[in-house]
Amino acid sequence: MIKISTIKNEEVVSVAKFISQINRIEESHIGYCGKDYLEVAHSLSEDVTDIPYNNSFLTVYDDEELIGVLGFDADLESNSAEVWGPFVKEDKWDIVTSLWEKMIELIPDEINSISMFPNKENRKVLQLANDLSFNRHSDQTILNFNRERTKELEEVSIIELTEDYYLELVQLHDNSFPNTYYSGQQIVNRLNDYRKVFIIVNDGQLCGYIYVEAEPSYGEASIEFFTVRESERGKGIGRILLTVALKWLFTIDSINSITLCVNSDNQNAINLYKKVGFQLIHELCFFTKSK
Repeated sequence: MIKISTIKNEEVVSVAKFISQINRIEESHIGYCGKDYLEVAHSLSEDVTDIPYNNSFLTVYDDEELIGVLGFDADLESNSAEVWGPFVKEDKWDIVTSLWEKMIELIPDEINSISMFPNKENRKVLQLANDLSFNRHSDQTILNFNRERTKELEEVSIIELTEDYYLELVQLHDNSFPNTYYSGQQIVNRLNDYRKVFIIVNDGQLCGYIYVEAEPSYGEASIEFFTVRESERGKGIGRILLTVALKWLFTIDSINSITLCVNSDNQNAINLYKKVGFQLIHELCFFTKSK
């Protein structure tokens, strides 16, 4: 007997294990979601907060067997939601239509846009996105750098941002990334022991910067923003900045790998990351749709 219902608190671990097992397979992988069940459980409990998981995630049981999970992570500030899934056992895909319809009923009226981020090999979800008239905005390449590769990094001097270059940093960032989620001034305001900006200076002028964040408690790190002044490109500055950032991030013992996402059309950036030592992990497709 098929039963669809919202997740109960006592189900979080079993649901997280189910998601992580399916998400390890390229053909059923979703980019928003992790492959380690502890990471998934933490995300459900701590990150899915605007609308808690017990009001935004559904499970499907066939008698006592968990066969599917589908949910969304809402951002009420931006009136958007990211879809997690569908995560469904391969031979049970016929339940997806009913599962999707019930999830849509849970999404509040103030959410006006939903997105999906399936792997390029996840053909069932790619077809679902097409059937539901989602718009395919871009393809994204996911790259990863493991701690074991730090020994391959060249020796470089680490130069951290100082107050002398705050104004230049703000100007370079805002010109390079207009209307993004952090302005240059917000980056300056966020700086602390685990949020750093590293820079390259030539003849007293800021030539490029990289902004990185670390969360030692969870062993996580991210390269948030990274650019080189246009007049200084082609001189190896980007490679040095990436090397500096990686060397600093891996001084934090809990961080074992760093993953980043790059538009697949940006082959120059992808080639640069690969030169430094990043390896291609996944290729994903980004879809959106007005609700």
